[in-house]
Amino acid sequence: MPISQSKVDALVIEKLSQFEDTICCYLDAEVSRRTSRFVLSGERLLVAEALQLLMRLDQELKEARADWNQDRFRRVMRARAKAVSRVRRRWSSLNPAPAIALGKLCRHYHANLAGYLYGG
Repeated sequence: MPISQSKVDALVIEKLSQFEDTICCYLDAEVSRRTSRFVLSGERLLVAEALQLLMRLDQELKEARADWNQDRFRRVMRARAKAVSRVRRRWSSLNPAPAIALGKLCRHYHANLAGYLYGG
């Protein structure tokens, strides 16, 4: 029996009222129903995990730039290059091939963080 969105919202508000000083997060019921239908296995799961790693490394790269941490920036760029090669290798081994092309994943950077940011 499907639960209406208003009932879900009412339940969430009721549960949130119990936790006054706690941050609670929840997935929309409709979103969780859509995503639970798809289950990846084998090579496709490995590609998805490699893409998630690459996205996390891109986020780390942004944080390293924001912190002006040159050592962290270099280490993340080195790890990112390895993650890109992993994604390309696993993407090319998928059978049947995905309908979407992988595209460019390269990033050019200068060894000096200030040179990278200001084009110097």
